[in-house]
Amino acid sequence: MVELSTVAIALLVSVDLGYFIKVAICTIGSRFFWSRISPLHPSSFYGICTVRDVDFLLNHINNARYLRAMDFGRVDHFVRTGLYRSMKSYSATFLVAASTIRYRKPVYLFMPYKLQSQIVYWDDKSIYYRQDFFTIHDNFLRTTAYVKMAVVGCSPEKIISAVSDTPLPTPPQASSDLLLWIQYNAENSDSLKKLQ
Repeated sequence: MVELSTVAIALLVSVDLGYFIKVAICTIGSRFFWSRISPLHPSSFYGICTVRDVDFLLNHINNARYLRAMDFGRVDHFVRTGLYRSMKSYSATFLVAASTIRYRKPVYLFMPYKLQSQIVYWDDKSIYYRQDFFTIHDNFLRTTAYVKMAVVGCSPEKIISAVSDTPLPTPPQASSDLLLWIQYNAENSDSLKKLQ
């Protein structure tokens, strides 16, 4: 019995076991219990700010926890839209290549929130998500982010087309702030290449 508890404590300390358990629960729930959605429609994932999420002030979500919650939102979206299955069928991989986040108001301790995740654009190499945190009691947009998901091993268009309602979907029109962020990423990438 002591050996089992030692192994359990070692796992909790060395591996963030809670994260992997939550990913498994999110994947199973998205696959079997929540309705399937079109790849261009938003998915909603619900959460609550707990004591494991707060920063050193002990009253609102830590900045890094937003990014972590966004992982769960994208997992939910990947599974419910069929993008995960499509990605695997083409032996492709999605990798977070960049993200930008804007905090408007904090999500305080024990405050429930809704995370909305939606594909807002894609190009020949990447898929772009917008992810928004709304507090449930007032439906206020607390935090908003863009995430660039690099698609390795296949084109984004091919993966999206495989699960889309239309044969060859066109990317949605990108907003001006998203285009500026894409341009920033491209220029930043070019400047980093010059350093090598």
